[in-house]
Amino acid sequence: MIRRELRNLYLHGGTLLATFSFFVFALFCIALTLGPHENILKQSAPALIWILAILSTLFSTPLLLKAEAKEGLLDEILLHPSSPAFYLLSKTIAECILFGLPLIVVGACLSSFFLLPYKDILTLSLTLLIGFPALSSLGILGGLLTIHSQGGGLLIALLILPLTLPLLLFGLAVMEMVRLGLDSSASFCLLTGVALLLVIISITASSWALRFAIEG
Repeated sequence: MIRRELRNLYLHGGTLLATFSFFVFALFCIALTLGPHENILKQSAPALIWILAILSTLFSTPLLLKAEAKEGLLDEILLHPSSPAFYLLSKTIAECILFGLPLIVVGACLSSFFLLPYKDILTLSLTLLIGFPALSSLGILGGLLTIHSQGGGLLIALLILPLTLPLLLFGLAVMEMVRLGLDSSASFCLLTGVALLLVIISITASSWALRFAIEG
């Protein structure tokens, strides 16, 4: 199932490329706008990279789902005897491999524009790695809920973006603890727990939303 989803994502590589271009261009422009102020750059970098990663994921995943719906690929999921949750989970894993990992690598490389030390870059990449499966599953849920709407971006912003706030806050809490030289294990555990909870809730809700999306 994961191989099938990887192939589908590869066939829709144009959407992923456009998302990467938005992420890189936005991050580069923000770095230029903030100027050479070292303290401002270091303090703003984690939040900016996290927010851009959230926006990139939540607005690219629904586009991919709409393309798959037009091609009839989503109908095949319901026709298969296995639970739709397994297919939706495989979509999340495939997106983490083909989209999440490259996005994290690009974000780590562009962190040098914000004068982040190596330890902060490593921590930021780790928090994104933990949080991205939750972002992907939330994007799938948002895409299925708005699959038949013309202006789905506003609905996703209202329905799904608030659910990403715990990931953002705990991810930034980890960065702050590391910056202050304090023990960040508790914050890491909270981030991981919230990410797992969001994946479970999103995949379960997406299984129901898929049936309504196909029948509608």
